[in-house]
Amino acid sequence: MADFLYKGVVDWFLDQMSQEAIVPGDKMPSLRALSKQLGLSLNTVIHGYELLSEDGWIESRPKSGYFVCHRSETKPALLLAGEELRELAKDGTKPAWSCLAHRAALVDQSDTFLSPAVRQEEIHLPVLGKGHLAAREAVSEHLKGLGIKAHASHLWLGRSPLAIFTQTVQTLTQRGDSVLVLTPCDPRITTTLQSLGRQVIALTAGERGVDLDLAIRCLRDKSIRLIVLPGQFSFPAGQLVSNLSLRRWLAIIEETKLPVIEWDLCSHLAYRAGSMMTYKSLDSSDHIVYIGGVESKGVDRSASWCLPGKHQALLEGAFLGADMALSDAQQMALSDALQPNSKRSLMKRAREVWANSERVKAHLETRLGEHVSFAASKGGMSLWMRLSKPLDVASMTALLASFRHAIVPGALVSHEADANHWLAVNVTLDDVEPLAKALAEHLVVDEVELITDPVELIIEETEEEVLEPLEATYLVEANEQTEELVEAIESDLAQPEKEAKKSRNATTEPLYNPMLDLINHDFG
Repeated sequence: MADFLYKGVVDWFLDQMSQEAIVPGDKMPSLRALSKQLGLSLNTVIHGYELLSEDGWIESRPKSGYFVCHRSETKPALLLAGEELRELAKDGTKPAWSCLAHRAALVDQSDTFLSPAVRQEEIHLPVLGKGHLAAREAVSEHLKGLGIKAHASHLWLGRSPLAIFTQTVQTLTQRGDSVLVLTPCDPRITTTLQSLGRQVIALTAGERGVDLDLAIRCLRDKSIRLIVLPGQFSFPAGQLVSNLSLRRWLAIIEETKLPVIEWDLCSHLAYRAGSMMTYKSLDSSDHIVYIGGVESKGVDRSASWCLPGKHQALLEGAFLGADMALSDAQQMALSDALQPNSKRSLMKRAREVWANSERVKAHLETRLGEHVSFAASKGGMSLWMRLSKPLDVASMTALLASFRHAIVPGALVSHEADANHWLAVNVTLDDVEPLAKALAEHLVVDEVELITDPVELIIEETEEEVLEPLEATYLVEANEQTEELVEAIESDLAQPEKEAKKSRNATTEPLYNPMLDLINHDFG
């Protein structure tokens, strides 16, 4: 038994992990259930869960309980801010076609989410204008959780956030205008701007956000007509933006009076407790056009909303003309999804996505090991994964032929020099094993070659130095060494679960604080 009874909870957890009885993404037993199972007091179990939380093994989610986290064995990938502004090439619609081919990898893979629960013949009935008041009121309540005070009368609903974005850009800017975009972001933003003939200037955000001094110089020296700000968990960085950074951006916007679009489709996918602050929540002057929504791969399974702010008079004509309205059935499905107690609620789906993302991350790291590392993520639709080496054109083409719905090449998302080292992996995949297997085949092929090449050199040298009667012997031995090395690598890749189990057993146990006992006088 553990020295301190509440450490017995930690010992139980590590034992369950070593046996793979619980894995990343699983929900932990409730405090009372585990208290009864282990025969410990409730306070003791609470202490144990606190220790596991502090050491990163589990995480509390609001109104949901505790969930098991993936603890990475590799050093996290660093997302460094760019040191310069990048003007993207004016390639017309070519980038947009490339990006739209990956649309499935940018959205929720669920076919059932936002599916209308009515007869099929009613689904396509048109609803003119903004949408029904009841549906807009449901969206308004949802936005209150993000700190956005939005009256239902100011909201517009539509089928596609990209259609709303396109109409907004075309209304607020003209062909040839320069647009400042924070990257890495949803690649549809930059490619859509390029296809509309706008000059895109990319400003890279790193682990701590963007270089605001660089942003200010850009706004001063270049004729910027529009700013596009990705939301907190915008694809694929998955970062929390500091309140200070948010406020400094609002101060810049107030000074320049420029129109701004906030693209925020992932606020509901936060992996930690607490409401997420947005740029729009601090926008007292209504300069920001706020675009949000929910997207899935199914037909008519997406919905979006927009707060035009002070640009309402300009944009309402464009929105009406685009005829983006949701059908009755789609609005009912959206209203239902935004109710916290609904069976198909957005909150419930967010918990499922969060749990699955932990499993996806754990599986990829177990399968690929030191060949990959992940940028720290606090939420969102994807993992931002760095490869040990970039894939060549042939490997990437082969990979995309089968997994275009699962990954987005880094070059579409980022415009930095190392973009080819990155992949964005959708975390709503039901089965990530085929992708992990394919990545393993492409990433280890060079390693096998590196191992075999020295052996081949030894063979060549041997042929020159030894007598002819011994040549066959040396060749056979060298070939056997080569085959053994290759077989060892293949064996390692074929047994990822065994390696994962060893790594778990070798993991250092969490530290605990005996002073908690003295404070609480509770020994079980």
